[in-house]
Amino acid sequence: MSSASPETPDRSARPAPATQQMTARRAPNLLAFVATGAGAGAIAGLLVGALGPGALAYTRGAIIGFFLMAFLILGAAVGAVVGLVLDRISLRRARSVAAEVHDVHGDEGHSGS
Repeated sequence: MSSASPETPDRSARPAPATQQMTARRAPNLLAFVATGAGAGAIAGLLVGALGPGALAYTRGAIIGFFLMAFLILGAAVGAVVGLVLDRISLRRARSVAAEVHDVHGDEGHSGS
């Protein structure tokens, strides 16, 4: 009997890892910026609605709700813009690095698409 079983692949038959040029960058998490902007906007809207002058035509709850939603939307939009600007800056700061490519799946039956 041979020491190599048919189930175990022959590691010496694998080609050496190839080196490939890739782009590396630190991209910001856009959802975090939108959520932070929305939270800050909601707090600002809550404060403006609660501390602002009251109106006889509307209840205090309606005023707070209106300002809360308006500032929440504005804050989310500002957060998205800040995140997109930082994403654009990270594209400019991207650098090219060399990475070793290892074939972990092998070529048997893998179409690659």
